[in-house]
Amino acid sequence: MMRRVAYALGDIASRLLPKAHRPWGDAMIAEIGHADADRAALGFAIGCVVAALQARVCDGETRFFAGLWSIALLTAFFAVLRFECAVNGVWVLLGAPDRMEEALLQHGATRSLIASYEAGRPFVILCFLALGCTELAAAWFLSRRDYRRFLCAWCAAFFVAAIAVAIQLSIVWSAPDLPSEFHPLLMQAIAVPALLTWSQIRREHARRMQ
Repeated sequence: MMRRVAYALGDIASRLLPKAHRPWGDAMIAEIGHADADRAALGFAIGCVVAALQARVCDGETRFFAGLWSIALLTAFFAVLRFECAVNGVWVLLGAPDRMEEALLQHGATRSLIASYEAGRPFVILCFLALGCTELAAAWFLSRRDYRRFLCAWCAAFFVAAIAVAIQLSIVWSAPDLPSEFHPLLMQAIAVPALLTWSQIRREHARRMQ
């Protein structure tokens, strides 16, 4: 029984190893078969799993893909926030209280400013919907390693974000303390390509070191 568990752990260790170290997996399984005692084979197999995990964590290819998925998940998270804001905007159009309008009134906004805000609200909602869609597309293309389409989706997202920010600033430019849903947009547009570039450079460096 212990020998079977040892072989199962050896197979797991072999699958965990990076592609460049896959021959080590065959050697591990062969070594398990040459162990004199079942307990020794099990102990060796456990050590193989630990070594395989360490090799996987230190592997440059693994870190690169982990970086891509981290960026994709972050992008998808922001997309969900955009959709949430759009849904809240629709509820406001249907008669729900508008916290932004209340904040404007508390800051002494004029009637013309409130009228401009109400006129621009549907366009902002459409921008949120478009931004959420483009960010979801960017996350999907990035997870599929389709970098060209990812770049196109991000350019579209940045364009929509610029329109949304321009609409907001044209209305509430004189109220800098108001909460804004658009503050992360510029940071996201800069940070995501920068992280992707960093991951690619690290990947190329790891390949040259092999």
